[in-house]
Amino acid sequence: MKQYFLLLMILAASVKVQAQLTDEQRIQDSVLGWWSVQDIKNIPKVHESHGETFTVKTQMDMKYVIEWMKKSYIPVGGLGWFKRKFYVNDYSFPPHSYGVDFRVWNVSFSKEFLDAKGNFTPIAEEYTSFGFDVNSMTGSNAINFMNSPTQYLFTWQPDGHQGSAMDKIAKTDDPRKHPNVQKYLTRVTENSFTVYLVPDNKLPILQVTKGEYLRLADAAIDNQLLKEKQDVEAKWPGDVKAQNDAYDYRKKDLERYRAGIKKWLQVYKNSLNEPAILRDMQPNIRSFDLDPFAVNDMAKNLKQFYPVYKLDADILAKCKADKPQWIAVWFPIETKEDGNQQYEMYRSMLEHFNYDYVYNYFFDPEKIKGIAYKPANEALLNATLERYRKKSNGRTTAVVKQVSNVALPSNVYFMDDFTSNAAGSKPSGWYFSTIGKHAVVTTLSDQKGNWLQLGYNNEVTPTTLKKPLPQNFTLEYDMATSDFAGRYGGSAILVLDTWNANTGPNKAPTRATLKIEIGAGNENDFNNNNYRGYLNIDLNKVPEVNENNYNKGDYYKNELRAFTNKKSKVHVALKINRGEITVFINDKKTEGSKELKLAYGGDCKDCTIPAGLNFNSIYWKNTTSDEANVNVYISNVKITKE
Repeated sequence: MKQYFLLLMILAASVKVQAQLTDEQRIQDSVLGWWSVQDIKNIPKVHESHGETFTVKTQMDMKYVIEWMKKSYIPVGGLGWFKRKFYVNDYSFPPHSYGVDFRVWNVSFSKEFLDAKGNFTPIAEEYTSFGFDVNSMTGSNAINFMNSPTQYLFTWQPDGHQGSAMDKIAKTDDPRKHPNVQKYLTRVTENSFTVYLVPDNKLPILQVTKGEYLRLADAAIDNQLLKEKQDVEAKWPGDVKAQNDAYDYRKKDLERYRAGIKKWLQVYKNSLNEPAILRDMQPNIRSFDLDPFAVNDMAKNLKQFYPVYKLDADILAKCKADKPQWIAVWFPIETKEDGNQQYEMYRSMLEHFNYDYVYNYFFDPEKIKGIAYKPANEALLNATLERYRKKSNGRTTAVVKQVSNVALPSNVYFMDDFTSNAAGSKPSGWYFSTIGKHAVVTTLSDQKGNWLQLGYNNEVTPTTLKKPLPQNFTLEYDMATSDFAGRYGGSAILVLDTWNANTGPNKAPTRATLKIEIGAGNENDFNNNNYRGYLNIDLNKVPEVNENNYNKGDYYKNELRAFTNKKSKVHVALKINRGEITVFINDKKTEGSKELKLAYGGDCKDCTIPAGLNFNSIYWKNTTSDEANVNVYISNVKITKE
C-alpha cells in the first residue's frame, strides 16, 4: 500500500512539473499593457520641419488618437509603444501627412531586458507595427522623378495584391466582412489590412492614363536636364569646358531615356486613354528602356502590377489644412497560429477600435458632441482581458532571474558549447522567440559535440553574457551547414550593436552596428560565375561619416571558398582591438577595417568602431535562402578579453 501511495505521489509531482509554464508561455498569456515610461503630454507649440507646419490642433488630434488606442487595445504577450510621426520628404513631394506609429514589442524575463525594478522593456528591433496615418495611402510608392510641390504621382498595389496578408485571409475569417469595419473603404495590400475613413468612401485620387504618364515623364526629362545644368555649374565653377563636357555626357544619357518615352507613345498611340498600369512598383527616369506597361499573365493573375494615381494641386493644398482629407488605419492580419501577442493586436484593431467614433470626430463632429470615446464591443474586450489575467494570475511584471555562470578562465569572458543541454531541448541561457521555426540543441553526424540549430529569421542572443563587452575582445564560434545540392547552403548573420536596449527603442545619438554574414556555396560552381559562398561585413555608425551616393556605411563583400557542401564546417573569429576590426576564417586572417569600402567602392573615411563605444547587444540569425530544406548551426561560442 505504501508503494502504491509513493507511486501516486511521484506521478502527481510529474504532472505538476509538466504543467508548469515556460517563460515564453507566461509572457504570451500575460496582459502587459503599454510601456509605462511613455506619457501623452500636452502639445506646447507648432511643430515645423522641412518647410512643413504641423499645427497644435493636428498634434492634439494625434494625442487623442493615442488615448483612444490605449483604451481599445491592451497588449497581451508584448509591450505597447507609440510615437507621433510627421512625414517630410524633400524629394518625392508627398501630401502633408502625419500620424502615430504604434508597435507591440517582444519582452523577456532575461535580466538584460528588464529595468531596475524588474519591469519589462522592449527588446531591440523585435516588434510588430500598426499605425494611424492622415493623408497617406498604405502600400503606395511615390514616383519621385515626376513629382513637384503641385503634383504627386504614385503607384498603388491593387486591392488583394498577392502577398502575406492574402495568405493569412485564407486561414481566417475575412476581415473585410467584419461588422466593425464593413461599411468603410478597406484594402488588402501585400502586408497589411487598411481601413480608410473618408467622406462617401471615396479617396480624392485620380487615375493616370498611359498618355498622361508618358507625357509627364517626358516633361520630367526637361526638369532633370535643368537640375543637371545647375549641378555641373556648382561643381566646376568658372570652368566652362568642364561644365559643357559633363553636361553633354549627362544630356546624352537622358536623351536616350526620352527616346524610349517617344517610342512607347508611338507603340500605344491607340490606347493612350487607357489607365496606366505598370510592371514596376517604383519606376524611375531610367525605366523606359523596357515597355513600362508590359504585365505578363502570371503577374495579372497574382495582382502583381501597379496602377498609377495622382493628387492634383487642389487636393495637395487641402491636405495642409487642420482637417484630414482621409485617414488610414492599418495593421497586419494575424491568426492564432502567430501567437497571442500578434493575434490579440490584430483582433483588437479589427473588433475594438471604434472606427465610427473616429470618423465622426474628424468628419461629422456634431454626432459625438459631448460623448466620450468608448471601445467598440467593450464587453468582449473586458472579458478577453479577464480570461488572460486569470491565466497569468494578473502578473504584468517580471521577476529578475539570477543565473550562476560556471567559473571560466580569467581571460575568458563568455563560453558555451551547449554540452549542458540535451539534444532536442532549448538552449539554457539563450533567448529567442518560440513562435515559428525556433532554435533547438542538436547533434550532427559528421561533427563532434552539441550544436545550436538556428530557427529561420529568429534571433538568438546569450542572456548570461555580461554587458557591455570589453573594449578589446575576440569572439569565436563554429558554424556548420547541413548537406545541400543547390547553389546556396546554410547562412547566418552575426550582429553586434553598441546600443543599450534598456534605454528604450529610440536610436542612440552615437551608435555602431557591425554585421558579419557567412554563407556556404556549392563547389560544383567553383569554375563558373554562379558560386554563392560568401563573407559579407557591414559597419554602420550614428552619426555616419561614411556616405557614397546617399548610401551610408562601410562594406566588404567577397566569395568564401572555405565553407561549402564538402567543407561543411568553418571556424569564425572576430577580433576588435582599439576599434580595429579583423575577421579570421579557419584561423586565417581574411578581411577587416582596412578592406572595408563605401557602397560604390570608394575608400571609407573611418573604418573603425568609434572610441568609447562598447557593444551592448549581440545575436545570431539564420538567413538561409532554402530554410525549408537546409539547416545552419553554431557551436563553441567563446569571447576572450584581449
